[in-house]
Amino acid sequence: MNTTAASDSDAPEFSITRVFPAPRELVWRAWTEAEELAQWLHPFGVSADSVSFDVQVGGRYRYTMTNDETGEKFPTGGEYIEVEPFDRLVFTWGEPDAPADAAPVITLTFAEHDERTELVFHLRGLEGKPGDGFVYDGWDEALTNFGRHLAGETLG
Repeated sequence: MNTTAASDSDAPEFSITRVFPAPRELVWRAWTEAEELAQWLHPFGVSADSVSFDVQVGGRYRYTMTNDETGEKFPTGGEYIEVEPFDRLVFTWGEPDAPADAAPVITLTFAEHDERTELVFHLRGLEGKPGDGFVYDGWDEALTNFGRHLAGETLG
């Protein structure tokens, strides 16, 4: 796992790199198919519902995360900016109907190494670091859920 703070702009950013023992096509599908995303796209102690994804440039997505303990809801969504199947996925992340030019941007890069896939998750527009209890830790937990989902575990 790596965290990067380097940037050409002043926007805060960070990256998380993970390697999954799964082919790149399977990893791509788990990021682009709503029924797959609903299984893992949330941090620990949170569930996701009302999931809809239109994975194409200019397409929008939305889902609602619900804190399993308090019931607090977090509507989330954005717009797809780049879609290069199996290689790269770029989308905004924030309020479901927020303008794309003002929202944080997530870039996913998928690289296949033998039967494994290296996923580089990069978020520009929000600060994050391990132990922040917020954005970085939330995505770190979601990526842990992602790996468990790829391994066939049922997530609660």
